[in-house]
Amino acid sequence: MILYKPMLARDADSPFSSPEWIYEVKWDGIRAISYLDGVLSIRSRSGKELVEKFPELEELRDLAKNVVLDGEIVVIREGKVDFQAIMKRNQANSQKEIERLSRTLPATYIVFDILEKNGESLVDKPLNERKTMLKGSLREGRYVVLSDFIEGQGEAYYTAAIRRGLEGVIAKRKLSRYEQGRSGSWLKIKRVRSCDCVVFGYTRGEGSRESTFGALLLGLYDDGKAVYVGSVGTG
Repeated sequence: MILYKPMLARDADSPFSSPEWIYEVKWDGIRAISYLDGVLSIRSRSGKELVEKFPELEELRDLAKNVVLDGEIVVIREGKVDFQAIMKRNQANSQKEIERLSRTLPATYIVFDILEKNGESLVDKPLNERKTMLKGSLREGRYVVLSDFIEGQGEAYYTAAIRRGLEGVIAKRKLSRYEQGRSGSWLKIKRVRSCDCVVFGYTRGEGSRESTFGALLLGLYDDGKAVYVGSVGTG
């Protein structure tokens, strides 16, 4: 099995509109590439297996065959993406806790690309062709959905996404091939928010970072009470 590295977007300064681009929601979750070839494997950006963490995504076995799919795993609560919830899901270790959270905080796998079908690599095909092939290769389920997109109207789509409380949008060139790693053919346009946080701790590193830490655990104080707000593991 060939393991693909995900195609990553570069930053854009501001929203834009162009008939040569499509626009999708920028989901705030866990990037995951799925491999379906008799068995199911769902891998994170670092190559970590995620199937055991998200047992509800086993339904992928019945929704597609002999494909490699790219998407984002999120938890949606009250119509909005809950990043802290997906982190809680990913950090659960005991089987009992994983099963409980799969019921109380079910994940959704939003699929936006197809990289391989019936053993044939599709990465050199243009994005608009891959989108058509994806729609014909994957049925939606209870926990698996296709990512919607709009053509050309990037500025209006960005405005609508921000009004709904979303992080932003991803602009993708229609004729772009799938490039593993960061590429200017995909651009992320997001609302920038910042705050000064307190470092409450850290997580243990994995793989090449096993001897050091993996991510900083950040928080704020609310009337003297410590409140966890997220983790930072980049750079």
